[in-house]
Amino acid sequence: MKGVFGLATAVQARPYQLVRDATGRVFRVGESPRDIMGYSRLVMLFLPWIGMMLASTLEYGWGAASATVAHEYHWSLTTAFWNYSVYVAFEAGVSYFNGRFRERATWWKPKTAMLVGGILVAVAYFFLAHSTAPWISYAGYAALGGMGSGMVYSTCVNTVGKWFPEKKGWRTGFVDGGWAYGAVPFIILYATSFNVHDFISILYLTGAILGGGLVIISFWFKDPPKSWWPKEVDPIEFSKTKAAWSLKHNPPAIRQMNTRQMWRTSKPPWMVLEFLFIAGTSLFGVGFYYPFAVAMHLGSVAIIAGATGFAFTDGIGRPLVGLLSDLVSRRWAEVIVYSCLGLTTIGSLVAGRAHLAVLFVIFALLSGGTSGSLFVLNPLMVSDYYGTDHQTENYGTIYAAKIVGGIYGGVVAAYLITGTGSYTWAFIVGGLMALAAAGIAAAFFAPPTEAEVRKAMGDEFDKQSELLAETPPA
Repeated sequence: MKGVFGLATAVQARPYQLVRDATGRVFRVGESPRDIMGYSRLVMLFLPWIGMMLASTLEYGWGAASATVAHEYHWSLTTAFWNYSVYVAFEAGVSYFNGRFRERATWWKPKTAMLVGGILVAVAYFFLAHSTAPWISYAGYAALGGMGSGMVYSTCVNTVGKWFPEKKGWRTGFVDGGWAYGAVPFIILYATSFNVHDFISILYLTGAILGGGLVIISFWFKDPPKSWWPKEVDPIEFSKTKAAWSLKHNPPAIRQMNTRQMWRTSKPPWMVLEFLFIAGTSLFGVGFYYPFAVAMHLGSVAIIAGATGFAFTDGIGRPLVGLLSDLVSRRWAEVIVYSCLGLTTIGSLVAGRAHLAVLFVIFALLSGGTSGSLFVLNPLMVSDYYGTDHQTENYGTIYAAKIVGGIYGGVVAAYLITGTGSYTWAFIVGGLMALAAAGIAAAFFAPPTEAEVRKAMGDEFDKQSELLAETPPA
Protein backbone atom coordinates (compact mmCIF):
# COMPACT_ATOMS: atom_id res chain seq x y z
CA MET A 1 0.00 0.00 0.00
CA LYS A 2 1.21 3.51 -0.79
CA GLY A 3 1.23 6.14 1.95
CA VAL A 4 -0.05 9.68 1.66
CA PHE A 5 3.16 10.78 -0.04
CA GLY A 6 3.65 7.69 -2.18
CA LEU A 7 5.85 5.86 0.32
CA ALA A 8 5.32 2.30 1.44
CA THR A 9 3.39 1.79 4.67
CA ALA A 10 1.79 -1.16 6.40
CA VAL A 11 -1.51 -2.41 4.93
CA GLN A 12 -3.93 -1.56 7.70
CA ALA A 13 -7.07 0.55 7.97
CA ARG A 14 -6.34 3.44 10.28
CA PRO A 15 -6.69 7.25 10.30
CA TYR A 16 -2.95 7.80 9.94
CA GLN A 17 -0.02 6.40 7.98
CA LEU A 18 3.64 5.96 8.81
CA VAL A 19 6.12 7.69 6.53
CA ARG A 20 9.84 7.03 6.60
CA ASP A 21 12.46 9.47 5.35
CA ALA A 22 15.89 8.67 3.92
CA THR A 23 17.50 8.45 7.37
CA GLY A 24 14.85 6.05 8.68
CA ARG A 25 13.02 8.58 10.83
CA VAL A 26 9.32 7.75 11.04
CA PHE A 27 6.50 10.32 10.84
CA ARG A 28 2.89 9.68 11.80
CA VAL A 29 0.87 11.57 9.17
CA GLY A 30 -2.82 11.91 8.41
CA GLU A 31 -4.45 13.26 11.58
CA SER A 32 -5.29 16.91 12.07
CA PRO A 33 -5.22 18.53 15.53
CA ARG A 34 -9.01 18.69 15.39
CA ASP A 35 -9.12 14.93 14.81
CA ILE A 36 -6.99 14.40 17.91
CA MET A 37 -8.27 16.95 20.41
CA GLY A 38 -11.19 18.77 18.79
CA TYR A 39 -9.59 22.19 18.26
CA SER A 40 -6.76 23.96 16.46
CA ARG A 41 -3.16 23.41 17.52
CA LEU A 42 -2.92 27.19 18.00
CA VAL A 43 -4.65 26.50 21.31
CA MET A 44 -1.56 24.51 22.24
CA LEU A 45 0.55 27.56 21.48
CA PHE A 46 -1.39 30.15 23.45
CA LEU A 47 -2.40 28.08 26.49
CA PRO A 48 1.20 27.06 27.28
CA TRP A 49 2.18 30.71 26.86
CA ILE A 50 -0.49 31.76 29.37
CA GLY A 51 0.57 28.96 31.70
CA MET A 52 4.17 30.15 31.62
CA MET A 53 3.11 33.71 32.48
CA LEU A 54 1.04 32.52 35.42
CA ALA A 55 3.75 30.30 36.93
CA SER A 56 6.75 32.60 36.65
CA THR A 57 6.21 35.06 39.49
CA LEU A 58 7.43 32.61 42.13
CA GLU A 59 10.88 32.91 40.54
CA TYR A 60 10.98 36.32 38.85
CA GLY A 61 9.12 38.17 41.58
CA TRP A 62 11.37 37.04 44.40
CA GLY A 63 14.05 39.67 43.90
CA ALA A 64 11.51 42.47 44.34
CA ALA A 65 9.55 40.71 47.10
CA SER A 66 12.50 39.51 49.15
CA ALA A 67 13.25 42.82 50.88
CA THR A 68 9.76 43.11 52.36
CA VAL A 69 9.63 39.41 53.21
CA ALA A 70 13.02 39.56 54.92
CA HIS A 71 12.03 42.69 56.86
CA GLU A 72 8.73 41.22 58.00
CA TYR A 73 10.27 37.93 59.15
CA HIS A 74 13.65 39.38 60.28
CA TRP A 75 15.61 37.31 57.77
CA SER A 76 19.13 38.02 56.58
CA LEU A 77 19.94 38.31 52.85
CA THR A 78 21.41 34.80 52.97
CA THR A 79 18.29 33.34 54.60
CA ALA A 80 16.07 35.02 52.00
CA PHE A 81 18.09 33.64 49.13
CA TRP A 82 18.31 30.16 50.62
CA ASN A 83 14.57 30.26 49.99
CA TYR A 84 15.26 31.17 46.35
CA SER A 85 17.84 28.39 45.91
CA VAL A 86 15.56 25.77 47.48
CA TYR A 87 12.79 26.91 45.15
CA VAL A 88 15.06 26.51 42.09
CA ALA A 89 16.16 23.05 43.27
CA PHE A 90 12.59 21.76 43.45
CA GLU A 91 11.45 23.60 40.32
CA ALA A 92 14.26 22.08 38.27
CA GLY A 93 14.34 18.71 40.03
CA VAL A 94 10.70 17.89 39.35
CA SER A 95 11.16 18.40 35.60
CA TYR A 96 12.71 14.99 34.91
CA PHE A 97 10.07 13.11 36.89
CA ASN A 98 7.26 15.09 35.29
CA GLY A 99 8.70 14.20 31.89
CA ARG A 100 9.11 10.54 32.78
CA PHE A 101 5.53 10.25 34.01
CA ARG A 102 4.25 12.16 30.97
CA GLU A 103 5.96 9.81 28.53
CA ARG A 104 5.34 6.53 30.37
CA ALA A 105 2.42 6.73 32.81
CA THR A 106 -1.08 6.70 31.31
CA TRP A 107 -2.51 8.39 34.42
CA TRP A 108 -0.16 11.40 34.27
CA LYS A 109 -1.32 13.52 31.36
CA PRO A 110 -0.33 17.12 30.58
CA LYS A 111 -3.60 18.37 32.02
CA THR A 112 -2.88 16.46 35.25
CA ALA A 113 0.50 18.13 35.62
CA MET A 114 -1.01 21.56 34.95
CA LEU A 115 -3.83 20.99 37.43
CA VAL A 116 -1.58 19.78 40.24
CA GLY A 117 0.95 22.51 39.43
CA GLY A 118 -1.70 25.21 39.66
CA ILE A 119 -2.89 24.00 43.05
CA LEU A 120 0.68 23.94 44.41
CA VAL A 121 1.38 27.46 43.12
CA ALA A 122 -1.67 28.77 44.97
CA VAL A 123 -0.71 26.92 48.15
CA ALA A 124 2.84 28.31 47.99
CA TYR A 125 1.67 31.89 48.51
CA PHE A 126 -0.44 30.87 51.49
CA PHE A 127 2.66 29.39 53.12
CA LEU A 128 4.74 32.49 52.35
CA ALA A 129 2.07 34.67 53.95
CA HIS A 130 2.51 32.75 57.22
CA SER A 131 6.23 31.87 57.23
CA THR A 132 7.01 32.91 60.77
CA ALA A 133 10.03 30.58 60.60
CA PRO A 134 12.27 30.09 57.54
CA TRP A 135 11.56 26.36 57.31
CA ILE A 136 7.87 27.08 56.70
CA SER A 137 8.74 29.10 53.61
CA TYR A 138 11.32 26.55 52.51
CA ALA A 139 8.75 23.76 52.72
CA GLY A 140 5.76 25.67 51.39
CA TYR A 141 6.87 28.43 49.03
CA ALA A 142 10.16 26.88 47.90
CA ALA A 143 9.47 23.13 47.86
CA LEU A 144 5.75 22.93 47.04
CA GLY A 145 5.77 26.09 44.92
CA GLY A 146 8.92 24.95 43.16
CA MET A 147 7.40 21.60 42.29
CA GLY A 148 4.20 23.24 41.09
CA SER A 149 5.85 25.80 38.87
CA GLY A 150 8.31 23.15 37.64
CA MET A 151 5.45 20.92 36.52
CA VAL A 152 3.90 23.84 34.68
CA TYR A 153 7.17 24.93 33.10
CA SER A 154 8.27 21.52 31.79
CA THR A 155 4.77 20.72 30.54
CA CYS A 156 4.33 24.00 28.68
CA VAL A 157 7.76 24.32 27.09
CA ASN A 158 7.69 20.77 25.73
CA THR A 159 4.06 20.87 24.58
CA VAL A 160 4.76 23.44 21.86
CA GLY A 161 7.57 21.32 20.41
CA LYS A 162 5.26 18.33 20.14
CA TRP A 163 2.49 20.24 18.36
CA PHE A 164 4.78 22.28 16.08
CA PRO A 165 7.50 19.79 15.07
CA GLU A 166 8.09 21.53 11.74
CA LYS A 167 8.51 25.06 13.16
CA LYS A 168 9.70 24.95 16.73
CA GLY A 169 12.18 27.86 16.89
CA TRP A 170 10.37 31.11 17.57
CA ARG A 171 7.26 29.31 18.83
CA THR A 172 9.22 27.68 21.61
CA GLY A 173 10.76 31.08 22.34
CA PHE A 174 7.35 32.75 22.32
CA VAL A 175 5.92 30.31 24.85
CA ASP A 176 9.04 30.35 26.99
CA GLY A 177 9.06 34.15 27.01
CA GLY A 178 5.91 34.17 29.09
CA TRP A 179 7.97 32.75 31.95
CA ALA A 180 9.77 36.09 32.29
CA TYR A 181 7.51 39.01 31.34
CA GLY A 182 4.47 37.35 32.90
CA ALA A 183 5.95 38.39 36.25
CA VAL A 184 6.35 42.08 35.33
CA PRO A 185 3.00 43.28 36.78
CA PHE A 186 3.80 41.56 40.07
CA ILE A 187 7.36 42.91 40.15
CA ILE A 188 5.90 46.41 39.83
CA LEU A 189 3.32 45.58 42.52
CA TYR A 190 5.99 44.29 44.90
CA ALA A 191 8.30 47.24 44.21
CA THR A 192 5.61 49.89 44.79
CA SER A 193 2.91 48.52 47.10
CA PHE A 194 4.25 45.44 48.86
CA ASN A 195 4.78 46.41 52.50
CA VAL A 196 4.08 45.06 55.95
CA HIS A 197 0.59 46.62 55.99
CA ASP A 198 -0.62 44.87 52.81
CA PHE A 199 1.65 41.86 53.15
CA ILE A 200 -0.79 38.97 53.59
CA SER A 201 -3.58 40.31 51.36
CA ILE A 202 -1.24 40.81 48.40
CA LEU A 203 0.18 37.29 48.77
CA TYR A 204 -3.34 35.82 48.96
CA LEU A 205 -4.35 37.77 45.85
CA THR A 206 -1.25 36.64 43.96
CA GLY A 207 -1.85 32.98 44.80
CA ALA A 208 -5.52 33.14 43.84
CA ILE A 209 -4.85 34.77 40.46
CA LEU A 210 -1.90 32.63 39.45
CA GLY A 211 -2.98 29.28 40.85
CA GLY A 212 -6.62 29.73 39.85
CA GLY A 213 -5.67 30.62 36.29
CA LEU A 214 -3.48 27.53 35.95
CA VAL A 215 -6.24 25.25 37.22
CA ILE A 216 -8.70 26.70 34.70
CA ILE A 217 -6.50 26.28 31.61
CA SER A 218 -5.27 22.82 32.62
CA PHE A 219 -8.34 21.05 31.23
CA TRP A 220 -7.45 21.89 27.60
CA PHE A 221 -3.93 20.47 27.60
CA LYS A 222 -3.32 17.40 25.40
CA ASP A 223 -0.37 15.68 23.73
CA PRO A 224 -0.32 14.49 20.10
CA PRO A 225 0.54 10.82 19.39
CA LYS A 226 4.23 10.00 19.30
CA SER A 227 5.99 10.95 16.04
CA TRP A 228 2.93 12.99 14.98
CA TRP A 229 3.39 15.32 12.02
CA PRO A 230 0.82 17.79 10.62
CA LYS A 231 -0.97 16.14 7.73
CA GLU A 232 -0.88 19.23 5.50
CA VAL A 233 2.95 19.21 5.50
CA ASP A 234 4.84 16.57 3.53
CA PRO A 235 7.69 15.64 5.92
CA ILE A 236 9.87 14.39 3.07
CA GLU A 237 9.45 17.41 0.81
CA PHE A 238 9.45 19.83 3.71
CA SER A 239 13.20 19.58 4.17
CA LYS A 240 13.68 20.44 0.51
CA THR A 241 11.56 23.58 0.45
CA LYS A 242 12.26 27.17 1.36
CA ALA A 243 9.75 26.84 4.19
CA ALA A 244 12.29 24.63 5.96
CA TRP A 245 15.21 27.03 5.73
CA SER A 246 15.94 26.46 9.41
CA LEU A 247 16.61 22.78 8.74
CA LYS A 248 19.74 23.74 6.80
CA HIS A 249 21.34 24.46 10.16
CA ASN A 250 19.10 22.33 12.40
CA PRO A 251 18.36 18.98 10.71
CA PRO A 252 15.89 16.70 12.50
CA ALA A 253 17.08 13.94 14.79
CA ILE A 254 18.47 10.84 13.07
CA ARG A 255 16.45 8.63 15.43
CA GLN A 256 14.04 9.01 18.31
CA MET A 257 16.29 8.29 21.28
CA ASN A 258 15.24 7.60 24.85
CA THR A 259 17.12 8.96 27.85
CA ARG A 260 19.37 5.95 28.28
CA GLN A 261 20.37 6.04 24.62
CA MET A 262 20.89 9.80 24.66
CA TRP A 263 23.31 9.53 27.55
CA ARG A 264 25.38 7.00 25.63
CA THR A 265 26.37 9.80 23.24
CA SER A 266 29.09 12.32 24.06
CA LYS A 267 27.00 15.51 24.30
CA PRO A 268 24.84 15.24 27.48
CA PRO A 269 27.62 15.63 30.09
CA TRP A 270 28.78 18.81 28.35
CA MET A 271 25.15 19.97 28.05
CA VAL A 272 24.73 19.59 31.81
CA LEU A 273 27.93 21.52 32.58
CA GLU A 274 27.02 24.27 30.14
CA PHE A 275 23.48 24.49 31.52
CA LEU A 276 24.82 24.69 35.08
CA PHE A 277 27.03 27.66 34.20
CA ILE A 278 24.52 29.62 32.18
CA ALA A 279 21.68 28.92 34.62
CA GLY A 280 23.80 30.26 37.47
CA THR A 281 24.33 33.52 35.60
CA SER A 282 20.69 33.79 34.56
CA LEU A 283 19.26 33.09 38.01
CA PHE A 284 21.72 35.48 39.63
CA GLY A 285 20.39 38.23 37.38
CA VAL A 286 16.78 37.35 38.14
CA GLY A 287 17.38 37.46 41.88
CA PHE A 288 19.91 40.23 42.40
CA TYR A 289 19.53 43.02 39.84
CA TYR A 290 16.80 44.65 41.93
CA PRO A 291 18.63 44.59 45.31
CA PHE A 292 21.89 45.60 43.58
CA ALA A 293 20.22 48.68 42.07
CA VAL A 294 18.80 49.55 45.50
CA ALA A 295 22.22 49.14 47.14
CA MET A 296 23.80 51.39 44.50
CA HIS A 297 21.16 54.12 45.16
CA LEU A 298 20.32 54.44 41.47
CA GLY A 299 16.92 55.99 42.10
CA SER A 300 13.45 54.48 42.12
CA VAL A 301 12.87 54.92 38.37
CA ALA A 302 16.13 53.19 37.44
CA ILE A 303 15.57 50.47 40.04
CA ILE A 304 12.09 49.59 38.79
CA ALA A 305 13.06 50.07 35.14
CA GLY A 306 16.11 47.85 35.58
CA ALA A 307 14.27 45.05 37.40
CA THR A 308 11.11 45.06 35.30
CA GLY A 309 13.09 45.75 32.12
CA PHE A 310 15.30 42.73 32.84
CA ALA A 311 12.25 40.48 33.14
CA PHE A 312 10.47 42.07 30.16
CA THR A 313 13.37 41.78 27.73
CA ASP A 314 14.11 38.32 29.12
CA GLY A 315 10.68 37.33 27.85
CA ILE A 316 10.62 39.11 24.50
CA GLY A 317 14.20 38.05 23.79
CA ARG A 318 13.34 34.35 23.86
CA PRO A 319 11.42 34.13 20.56
CA LEU A 320 14.10 36.30 18.95
CA VAL A 321 16.76 33.90 20.19
CA GLY A 322 14.73 31.02 18.79
CA LEU A 323 14.57 32.77 15.43
CA LEU A 324 18.32 33.45 15.54
CA SER A 325 18.93 29.75 16.17
CA ASP A 326 16.90 28.91 13.06
CA LEU A 327 19.26 31.13 11.08
CA VAL A 328 22.66 30.18 12.48
CA SER A 329 22.00 26.83 14.28
CA ARG A 330 21.25 26.15 17.94
CA ARG A 331 24.95 25.69 18.68
CA TRP A 332 26.20 29.00 17.30
CA ALA A 333 23.22 30.88 18.69
CA GLU A 334 24.30 29.65 22.12
CA VAL A 335 27.84 30.89 21.52
CA ILE A 336 26.64 34.35 20.45
CA VAL A 337 23.95 34.84 23.08
CA TYR A 338 25.80 33.39 26.07
CA SER A 339 28.84 35.54 25.26
CA CYS A 340 26.57 38.60 25.20
CA LEU A 341 25.08 37.65 28.58
CA GLY A 342 28.52 37.30 30.14
CA LEU A 343 29.69 40.69 28.89
CA THR A 344 26.50 42.57 29.81
CA THR A 345 26.48 41.04 33.30
CA ILE A 346 29.89 42.55 33.94
CA GLY A 347 28.77 45.77 32.22
CA SER A 348 25.83 46.04 34.63
CA LEU A 349 28.23 45.82 37.55
CA VAL A 350 30.47 48.55 36.17
CA ALA A 351 27.56 50.89 35.42
CA GLY A 352 25.96 50.32 38.81
CA ARG A 353 29.13 50.89 40.78
CA ALA A 354 29.75 54.08 38.77
CA HIS A 355 26.17 55.19 39.63
CA LEU A 356 25.36 55.59 35.94
CA ALA A 357 21.65 54.88 36.17
CA VAL A 358 20.84 55.11 32.45
CA LEU A 359 23.76 52.90 31.47
CA PHE A 360 22.78 50.38 34.15
CA VAL A 361 19.25 50.18 32.73
CA ILE A 362 20.65 49.66 29.22
CA PHE A 363 22.91 46.83 30.37
CA ALA A 364 20.06 45.33 32.44
CA LEU A 365 17.84 45.31 29.35
CA LEU A 366 20.55 43.65 27.26
CA SER A 367 21.37 41.17 29.99
CA GLY A 368 17.70 40.34 30.44
CA GLY A 369 17.25 39.88 26.69
CA THR A 370 19.83 37.10 26.70
CA SER A 371 19.27 35.73 30.21
CA GLY A 372 16.44 33.35 29.37
CA SER A 373 17.94 32.07 26.14
CA LEU A 374 19.09 28.78 27.69
CA PHE A 375 15.47 27.81 28.28
CA VAL A 376 14.83 28.10 24.54
CA LEU A 377 18.07 26.94 22.94
CA ASN A 378 18.75 23.91 25.12
CA PRO A 379 15.35 22.19 24.73
CA LEU A 380 15.49 22.93 20.99
CA MET A 381 18.94 21.35 20.79
CA VAL A 382 17.83 18.26 22.72
CA SER A 383 14.82 17.92 20.40
CA ASP A 384 16.91 18.39 17.25
CA TYR A 385 19.63 15.98 18.34
CA TYR A 386 17.57 13.25 20.04
CA GLY A 387 14.00 13.55 18.77
CA THR A 388 10.63 14.55 20.19
CA ASP A 389 9.21 11.22 21.41
CA HIS A 390 11.11 11.40 24.72
CA GLN A 391 11.78 15.12 24.68
CA THR A 392 10.30 15.99 28.07
CA GLU A 393 12.23 13.27 29.87
CA ASN A 394 15.45 13.82 27.92
CA TYR A 395 15.48 17.56 28.48
CA GLY A 396 14.59 16.99 32.12
CA THR A 397 17.97 15.35 32.72
CA ILE A 398 19.68 18.47 31.34
CA TYR A 399 17.32 20.94 32.99
CA ALA A 400 18.09 19.37 36.38
CA ALA A 401 21.44 21.16 36.23
CA LYS A 402 19.46 24.29 37.04
CA ILE A 403 19.50 23.00 40.63
CA VAL A 404 23.23 23.63 40.93
CA GLY A 405 22.95 26.85 38.95
CA GLY A 406 20.29 27.98 41.39
CA ILE A 407 22.60 27.38 44.31
CA TYR A 408 25.03 29.89 42.83
CA GLY A 409 22.29 32.25 41.63
CA GLY A 410 20.82 32.33 45.12
CA VAL A 411 22.64 31.40 48.30
CA VAL A 412 26.26 31.29 47.04
CA ALA A 413 25.91 34.75 45.52
CA ALA A 414 24.35 35.96 48.77
CA TYR A 415 27.31 34.58 50.74
CA LEU A 416 29.72 36.29 48.34
CA ILE A 417 27.91 39.59 48.75
CA THR A 418 27.63 39.48 52.53
CA GLY A 419 31.10 37.98 52.99
CA THR A 420 32.89 40.61 50.89
CA GLY A 421 30.50 43.46 51.60
CA SER A 422 30.23 44.04 47.86
CA TYR A 423 28.41 42.80 44.77
CA THR A 424 31.59 42.85 42.69
CA TRP A 425 32.71 39.23 42.86
CA ALA A 426 29.17 37.89 42.53
CA PHE A 427 28.75 39.76 39.22
CA ILE A 428 32.22 38.85 37.95
CA VAL A 429 31.77 35.13 38.64
CA GLY A 430 28.35 35.25 36.98
CA GLY A 431 29.77 36.88 33.88
CA LEU A 432 32.65 34.40 33.65
CA MET A 433 30.29 31.43 33.95
CA ALA A 434 28.28 32.67 30.96
CA LEU A 435 31.45 33.06 28.91
CA ALA A 436 32.51 29.53 29.91
CA ALA A 437 29.13 28.22 28.73
CA ALA A 438 29.66 29.88 25.35
CA GLY A 439 33.07 28.21 25.07
CA ILE A 440 31.60 24.78 25.83
CA ALA A 441 28.96 25.22 23.11
CA ALA A 442 31.59 26.22 20.56
CA ALA A 443 33.89 23.32 21.38
CA PHE A 444 31.57 20.37 21.98
CA PHE A 445 28.08 20.86 20.52
CA ALA A 446 28.30 19.64 16.93
CA PRO A 447 25.24 17.44 16.17
CA PRO A 448 25.69 13.70 16.85
CA THR A 449 26.73 11.71 13.79
CA GLU A 450 24.87 8.71 12.43
CA ALA A 451 27.72 6.48 13.59
CA GLU A 452 27.46 7.87 17.12
CA VAL A 453 23.69 7.40 17.20
CA ARG A 454 23.98 3.86 15.82
CA LYS A 455 26.54 2.98 18.49
CA ALA A 456 24.37 4.42 21.26
CA MET A 457 21.19 2.64 20.10
CA GLY A 458 22.61 -0.73 19.05
CA ASP A 459 20.06 -2.99 17.36
CA GLU A 460 17.31 -0.49 18.12
CA PHE A 461 18.72 1.80 15.44
CA ASP A 462 17.49 -0.48 12.63
CA LYS A 463 14.39 -1.72 14.41
CA GLN A 464 12.94 1.65 15.29
CA SER A 465 11.70 2.64 11.86
CA GLU A 466 9.81 -0.65 11.58
CA LEU A 467 8.38 -0.84 15.09
CA LEU A 468 6.42 2.35 15.73
CA ALA A 469 3.98 1.51 18.48
CA GLU A 470 0.35 2.44 17.93
CA THR A 471 -0.34 5.29 20.30
CA PRO A 472 -3.89 6.54 20.89
CA PRO A 473 -4.45 10.30 21.13
CA ALA A 474 -3.61 11.71 24.55
